[in-house]
Amino acid sequence: MAIPGLIRNFTATGEIKPNRVVAVDVGDFMASQATGVASNALGVTEQGTDKHLRVDVVMGQIAPVEFGGDFNGGEWAVPDTQGRVVPFDAVTFAEDEVINIVGKVLEAGDTGTIGDIHVTPFLIVK
Repeated sequence: MAIPGLIRNFTATGEIKPNRVVAVDVGDFMASQATGVASNALGVTEQGTDKHLRVDVVMGQIAPVEFGGDFNGGEWAVPDTQGRVVPFDAVTFAEDEVINIVGKVLEAGDTGTIGDIHVTPFLIVK
């Protein structure tokens, strides 16, 4: 089944692993692997970087992403330090001034699961 959406190619500043959250980086159409909730979430990559550090980023549809924590399905997700997604919990991130939400996870799974996320990035600023 085709799931049309927005996928854009970027130049990466370093290696980005498959099924990880991608963040905007400095420069024209530059990207990097997200390193936490403060990373400016751009979307998710399915294949990671190629040997020329080019990366396709899913920016607005359903995409597979690696879980960095346990999900029941239906939770909002944020990037962890490895670019995986973890469930957003206001208490856990109470001290963070800026929180980048990647999207809503659509299925249950534990750490290491590759599950679907509806990529809908938005920002919470306190």
